[in-house]
Amino acid sequence: MRFLRFLVIDLMEQPMISIIVPLYNEGENVIHYNNDMFPIIDDIGKKFDEKFEFIFVDDGSHDDTVEKINEIADRRTDVKIIRHEKNRGMGNAIKTGLASCNGDLVITMDADLTFRPIDVAKLIEKYRETYADCISGSPYLEKGLMEEVTPFRLLMSKSVNFLYRLLLGSRITCVSPIFRLYKRSVLNEMDITSSNYEINAEIISKLIITGKNVVEVPVPLLKRRYGVSKINVAKEIKNYILLLYKIFKTKYLHRKWV
Repeated sequence: MRFLRFLVIDLMEQPMISIIVPLYNEGENVIHYNNDMFPIIDDIGKKFDEKFEFIFVDDGSHDDTVEKINEIADRRTDVKIIRHEKNRGMGNAIKTGLASCNGDLVITMDADLTFRPIDVAKLIEKYRETYADCISGSPYLEKGLMEEVTPFRLLMSKSVNFLYRLLLGSRITCVSPIFRLYKRSVLNEMDITSSNYEINAEIISKLIITGKNVVEVPVPLLKRRYGVSKINVAKEIKNYILLLYKIFKTKYLHRKWV
């Protein structure tokens, strides 16, 4: 009986990694997850002896995203689905996922798999090597990792990330992408205010400003294979400028991110 009691306690306390994926009108991508996501993550789990849970937060989709992800959840006990009745933005979707996850570590991924699921292994490897507060995937660390990105977007992205780096006083190369691993305890201590895409920049900026350990690993950034991109170039440029201002006022004026 004593052995069984300790076995049950051990199983209950088994570490877990939560993978949070915000969804918004991603039905064309979700149908490929059984081939392009789950088998890959399952293999990574076996390789590293890690247990995963998948938290999909549907952010008010009005296509068949929810129907398709529910079909997957019916066959997998490690999938949790949370739905926003209305679109509330990526930031709120990630915060909803964080409030519902059980993992000691949290990985955030995009729904269109422009960052590859296979590179989750790189995040875990680097975490086990460094035990950093955040392991961030960056396509800027090595040449050839952004070959599928258009030259104009590449130039714009490199330029703004250079300015982010100057403002933060950090050697970090990539501020806004979603593909990262975090210690959940560090996120729990943070007041995250962003409701939209800028949540990723807010989190990494606050980690750097408060002296937390952020380590990057090289990962490729691919173009979207399925579905429609939500990117608007004019809006993206405006958002870059707004992010520069928010980083400046948070670090140098000691004001809130909002």
